[in-house]
Amino acid sequence: MRFFRSSSLPLLVLLISLSTANAQTQATQTTLEQGSTIERAIGPTETHAYTIALRDAQYLQFVVNQHGIDLIVRVFSPTGKSLGEFDSPNGAEGPENVSIVGMAGGDYRIVVAPLEPKSITKAGRYELKILELREANDQELKIGKSEEARKAKGLALLNDIIDSIPEIRQPQTRMRVKLQCANLLWSFDEKKAAKLLTETVTDSRDYLLTLKPDEETYDEAQQWAMQMRFEAVQNLASHDPEAALSLLRSTRRPANAENDRRDEEPERQFELSLASKIAEKNPKRTFELAEESLKDGFSSTLIQALESLKNANPELASSLAKDITAKLLSENLLRNHQATDILFNLIRKNSSSFSPPERTPSGSDTKAIVSFLSGEDYRALVRKALSELLAAPANEQGPRPGYAVADEKGGIVFMLDNLAGSYGPGFMMKGNSAEVLLMNLKEFVGSQLDSIVPGGTAAIEKKLKGVRGSAERQKFAEYENTINNSSSDVAREAIAQAPPEMKEELLQRLAERNIRAGNYVQAKQLIAETITDPRARRRALNNLERQTAQTEFNQGRTEEALKHIAKLATMEERAQILGEIASLIGPGQKRAQALALLETARSMLGTSIQAESQTQMHALLQLAGAFSRYDSKRGFEILEPLIDQFNDLSQAAKTMNGFGLQCFIGGELSMQNGNSLANIANPLATTLGILSLTDFDRAKTTSDRLLLPEIKLAAHLGIAQQAIMPNGIYSPSAVYLNSLNR
Repeated sequence: MRFFRSSSLPLLVLLISLSTANAQTQATQTTLEQGSTIERAIGPTETHAYTIALRDAQYLQFVVNQHGIDLIVRVFSPTGKSLGEFDSPNGAEGPENVSIVGMAGGDYRIVVAPLEPKSITKAGRYELKILELREANDQELKIGKSEEARKAKGLALLNDIIDSIPEIRQPQTRMRVKLQCANLLWSFDEKKAAKLLTETVTDSRDYLLTLKPDEETYDEAQQWAMQMRFEAVQNLASHDPEAALSLLRSTRRPANAENDRRDEEPERQFELSLASKIAEKNPKRTFELAEESLKDGFSSTLIQALESLKNANPELASSLAKDITAKLLSENLLRNHQATDILFNLIRKNSSSFSPPERTPSGSDTKAIVSFLSGEDYRALVRKALSELLAAPANEQGPRPGYAVADEKGGIVFMLDNLAGSYGPGFMMKGNSAEVLLMNLKEFVGSQLDSIVPGGTAAIEKKLKGVRGSAERQKFAEYENTINNSSSDVAREAIAQAPPEMKEELLQRLAERNIRAGNYVQAKQLIAETITDPRARRRALNNLERQTAQTEFNQGRTEEALKHIAKLATMEERAQILGEIASLIGPGQKRAQALALLETARSMLGTSIQAESQTQMHALLQLAGAFSRYDSKRGFEILEPLIDQFNDLSQAAKTMNGFGLQCFIGGELSMQNGNSLANIANPLATTLGILSLTDFDRAKTTSDRLLLPEIKLAAHLGIAQQAIMPNGIYSPSAVYLNSLNR
């Protein structure tokens, strides 16, 4: 799963009989009771619903253990109010832990569904188990009862922050604060929020105009400003796509030779991304914008426009796809990376439509653009790709200049160079050499290739055999296959026969396989026996403990994970991994056990109340936030000494500014240049926000102790965000959600 939760993608319409059956399945709700455990299979398009009766002020904790499928869990109050979406970053294996406090009695609904139906090709299983059902304690009740009062305080604090924005001297910080405030304010004052978003876009355009191309930081500053402008426009687009498109066009930089090439591609791609959002209400407008973009070249967001039009107006989608195909057939693939990306996307997305029923290409999107291309156009694209790639010199690389792309959800992702073309979940095309593209073509088209181009498969194999290094890659793949499908003893015997330059990586693959299988002793023994250099062996063993700890955490075995962390050689190493996984300590455990595990983690960081390094500071802040779920006083006890330490560091950094350190610009801490002080300030503000859920006033008073006004403002913003949108900063699976019955 991703670090940030993504919105669900639309499902294709199934056959009427299957749709009816599935609807009946979804309408059936299973009643849960304390002590119950349910094991079920679930397919890509299925949704399972459950109900559980809670009394007033009752606390519920349950877990959904995933087996071979990535799931999301949604919880609703008796009145249908959404209480949150639970999605932990543990992929298709491991637990989704959920905790809620029912402030009003009634039947609560739990919905289990695949996180991304579009990317799933086979069914998986899960196990739903009630872990704890009891009366809520005082802290848990306080969160629920004070929600409205906390929201009112947060909104008042947010308005104070907005009033103080003119006092921020650095334009980058000012823009970021405006953007965050607008996002929080939208539900309460759309006009004021829209004004802040418009100002952010205008400010970013004006900031771009002040940048000088001969400055060392020009590229970084330009990229940041463009990103900020796109983010603000995108946020507006979620409410009013037409207004966002107009704003984007009205705030372009004046054309000149310096910025034309840099601006043209990201502007075109993002504009088309916005056009896709318009499709539902005005598909003709989306079609016109896509056709207009196509005249100038190929944009990666053309596929996004096709997807949008598919649902809104299939005829327009087919017409656009035909025009794209016609243009693709006239391009030189290895000289136009955008054309190559679009062509391979179309082949992949349509391959299942023309594949034999018994075969679906690996990684294929089964809900593809099935009606966009005629069989004739599909075959023409395959022939085009095959003929050009077979004729290309071995290892030929086409140019891949830097540019920005929009992801599948319309978000902008910047890649400065060597852009990887994305062909769907789980697949990234690294570069665009002829041999790599041929391997992709063979994978996507599969057994139908020879029916389109007789002898096509053999021609690809012959071409790949002539490519320098392909024999080595094939040999390495054979060893990998042995590792993955044989016993450890057989795999080790095979690796012993491998060329010296391959052995180390192959042994690492075998160790990783043992870790995934839970064979930690074998993995450790493998490293000890095969790595002779003492420093390399120590690094490998430390890496083994880290990987093992992460695997244990993902599987919900927190106590075992902490034991592996304790074996790391230095406190710095322990602090690094604890900072990464602190939010996973506690969920799935009863309160007393959760607190004991957190105290164990805290003890691994020494006895000092202040941090000895930036890494340790980060770990302590994360633990303070984790403690707040069970004992907010303990969380504040850990945090407050770090506030004093941060003030001391701020004063020292001011004194040292310009003498090896560059934290302050114009007397104000820079939050954008990656300095160590800013890297501490951000999680500090986040932790204060988390703690404010249980004690708003104490968190606000603690934040007021910060000496730097710009950091105090950031902390206030973190507190306001948690008061107004309590699930906005960190995964709700790591917090107690409350459910006022409205």
